[in-house]
Amino acid sequence: MAESNVMLKTQRREYRLALWLFCAVLVFHGWGATVGWKSLNLPGCEFRQTQTAVSAFFIQREHNFSLAYPTPVLGKPWSIPMEFPLYQWTVVWVSDGLHVTLTQAGRGVSLACFYLTLPALYWLLARLGLTRSRRLLALGLVVTCPLYIIYSRAFLIETMALMFGSWFMLGYVRTVEKRNGWWLALASAAGAGCGLVKVTTFLFFLAPAFLWTLWWFREDWRQPVPLRMQALVKRGNWCALTVAIPFLASVWWVRYSDGIKQLSVAGNFLISERLSGYNFGTGVRFSPDLWQQHWQVLFHELTSVPVLAGCAVLALVFARRWWALIGLLVVMFFAVQLVFPILYAWHEYYYVASAFTLMLAFGLTLCGVFESRLPRVAAWALVLVIYGLQAGGFVVHFYPAQKQISNGGSNLTLALRSVMAPDEVMVIVGDDWSSMTPYFAQRRAYMIRRNLESTWNEIVPAFERLEGEDVTALVLHGDQVNNQNLIGLAAKYFHIDPRPAFRWRDATVLLHEQIRPQMAAFLRNVPEIELLDPAAADSNMMLRQELEMTKVLHRYQDDFSQIKPTPFKYYSTFGTTVFEYEGRKVYNAHPDTRFWFKTSGGRHTFTAEVGIVPAAYDQKLVEGDRSDGIEVRLEEEMPDGGRNLLFTRAINPRDTEADRGMQRVEHAFELAQDGVVVLTIGPGPQGNYTRDWAMLGPVEIK
Repeated sequence: MAESNVMLKTQRREYRLALWLFCAVLVFHGWGATVGWKSLNLPGCEFRQTQTAVSAFFIQREHNFSLAYPTPVLGKPWSIPMEFPLYQWTVVWVSDGLHVTLTQAGRGVSLACFYLTLPALYWLLARLGLTRSRRLLALGLVVTCPLYIIYSRAFLIETMALMFGSWFMLGYVRTVEKRNGWWLALASAAGAGCGLVKVTTFLFFLAPAFLWTLWWFREDWRQPVPLRMQALVKRGNWCALTVAIPFLASVWWVRYSDGIKQLSVAGNFLISERLSGYNFGTGVRFSPDLWQQHWQVLFHELTSVPVLAGCAVLALVFARRWWALIGLLVVMFFAVQLVFPILYAWHEYYYVASAFTLMLAFGLTLCGVFESRLPRVAAWALVLVIYGLQAGGFVVHFYPAQKQISNGGSNLTLALRSVMAPDEVMVIVGDDWSSMTPYFAQRRAYMIRRNLESTWNEIVPAFERLEGEDVTALVLHGDQVNNQNLIGLAAKYFHIDPRPAFRWRDATVLLHEQIRPQMAAFLRNVPEIELLDPAAADSNMMLRQELEMTKVLHRYQDDFSQIKPTPFKYYSTFGTTVFEYEGRKVYNAHPDTRFWFKTSGGRHTFTAEVGIVPAAYDQKLVEGDRSDGIEVRLEEEMPDGGRNLLFTRAINPRDTEADRGMQRVEHAFELAQDGVVVLTIGPGPQGNYTRDWAMLGPVEIK
């Protein structure tokens, strides 16, 4: 009895120490994961994080919660759904609900999912026979793994898939063993979540489920012959029932998303059938270069040579009891790399789904140390050394970069955001299809993938799909600045000025002909931007020529919102910019300004508010430097090109006090048939344009 009490006290003391140690490393993990929390950059495979982030951004901006959610980087249609958007939706809901930035919401959701994974792993370890203290020791290796510090806060779906996969695994074991409906519901929901969010993660968790199933079948096979088949069938039914819904959900989503991606000229290469060779590494599975990258991830993001070598020695010496399970965990860790060699080699975040198996193998080694006759002080010292080396890997390799606070993106993305309106589109060449520029510029894009920069049978249809969109920037990286055929095509389809507008490092940007003359003003406060041929600003395509409204960018069409109906054509000498006058929005209508309206036959009423800026006729100005007034003319355009005057009104606030301020003009007229009516704001009777700073308020023809 005394010996039993001593053992019980020892176990309790060991559990308290393990709990305190686990809490300490959990705090360390929380600290590491929140370093640079407010920074808007996304360190760690930023090209992939921004792909997820750009979807969340446009879901939030457009309130678009459809399954064909936007990922606007490969042209129209803007949807190329990869994963079911549960993560993106959750991030948007958190961002809107808590009023935090999208980046912070993305990090918070990922971190919460990682922490919710730990209880499932804890209970799975209990099922393997580990005591409470040993479970905590094993989980401590998961928590201190650098990869799980870096990517537990990434703007990625990985930890959500890991969370669902872990709970699916626990639910699967409990369902098949206990044959309980509640566990079945949990396993079905979690498995479906895992398969929808990331099918490759679900496939990975099916491997331990399969191994566990084989072990159960082995146990059932040992039953007496009369009971054997019944036990196997019953067990098999429960196994099949547990994976049925997750399997069907995964297959449905793959087929649905493939159907959406098939609609994209530039994005249909992403359908599962076309990616199968890449996903499964056909022909390169044992490539030395590929495995060199695997080792780089293993000894940089996951662990280090001393930890791996040390745990291998400790396992051989102390963990004989756990050899079989350690071996299975290690085999599962490496087997998934054989199945998806390219994905795991070049996208280290994929290891989020599987790295815990190697960490738990290390943990079982430490369990063997505590089950040996090694003094407890030495055992705890070994634990601290292993934990310290793992945590040190994060501090040395990742903390310095993660602590940097950034506004996200580059001066190129800042420049693009400055010159482009939110709904405008850019074409990017020479940057493959990385989502970094579209996300940080917060603009939609058609990115021409690497080696396809002259593939006209793809580019031309993609350009044609963009009809109706305002494509206002062409970004050329590297030697693509010499791709004159593409530049000519962009000029033809989108009215891109073929002359380079500005440069940032290796990126040269060409702008829409209506924007280029104003680029110096847009880019005044953007550093590191080199304006190219700023003298070209003298040629403004929007001034001194009649412009069809259909050819005017939407950002400028919005300026005509107070004119009803919207004119189909206009002419402006100095631009129809909008400004505030006495708390009201008015247009700069300096003569000559003209608007053309398609008008039906019959009686109509014309109303408008017109005035001159008071500074234009200020008494302090010399006589010849003051405005002598303007003329408002309404005319019917005749079939022969002539015009029939319908109404005229002179406004001269310099000489007539009643003409000061905004003047309301109104006139009723009648057209014999459908035709065109022209509204003109011209100079005064002497044809003098000096300081004719005309203001135009609401205009209506009804």
